[in-house]
Amino acid sequence: MDGTVRSLDELENQLAEMANAQFGSLQYKKVLSLPLTRERAQLYIIQRSYFHLNRRDCWAYVQAAAPFDIKQMIWDHEREELEGDKARGIPDHFTLGMQEGGAVGLTPDDFAAASPLDGTMACCAAWVHLAKDRPWLEALPVCAVTEISNSDEICQDGGFARRMARKMTAELGIPLKKQPSNAEHVVLDVEHAHLLMRAARLHATTEQDFQWILHGAAESLLVERQFKGVLGDAMAALPDPA
Repeated sequence: MDGTVRSLDELENQLAEMANAQFGSLQYKKVLSLPLTRERAQLYIIQRSYFHLNRRDCWAYVQAAAPFDIKQMIWDHEREELEGDKARGIPDHFTLGMQEGGAVGLTPDDFAAASPLDGTMACCAAWVHLAKDRPWLEALPVCAVTEISNSDEICQDGGFARRMARKMTAELGIPLKKQPSNAEHVVLDVEHAHLLMRAARLHATTEQDFQWILHGAAESLLVERQFKGVLGDAMAALPDPA
């Protein structure tokens, strides 16, 4: 392969390969192989809440720079994240994360009193930089590729939320129905993962466009690997199960 992407189909396939490759990284393997304890799950869920808030910032920066039809796509995506689904009684996704924390003994006050790890702050700042300071067609995949790497449809053996949900069930005895954040993202990120290719089919027409998309996706996935490394190291520093 010479690195050239000649069609939208090739672009879509390469993005899927990049998302699946995340699970072979040392950082992903560490988080997913560590035995869970309530304390490790608490750390993971609290730090994940900063990731969720950072997504809202990053999508807003991309929306501000994007053309009108892409603004509309992002608006539809973010309304669900920020408002939830009132018809189904699903709250906003930050609240979902706090509710999931309740399954491992966290309260809303715990989230309010918590602080991001230094590495979490650094990764969030890197994502903001990429989303804010790159051309919109390169910045869009900075946000959207994290949906792709969480899609059960695209990732073999399930996206990250699915895999963490399995661990919480198998190792902590918490069924999926008591994991509201994981349960919702397992379903929604199958659809959300298509946003990037919907935009590409409207606006990516040249090899340079394809390369911008791939470059933005690659840089975001690099940051995501580092974030998983931060989580893995912090979780590993806590005691193993008795």
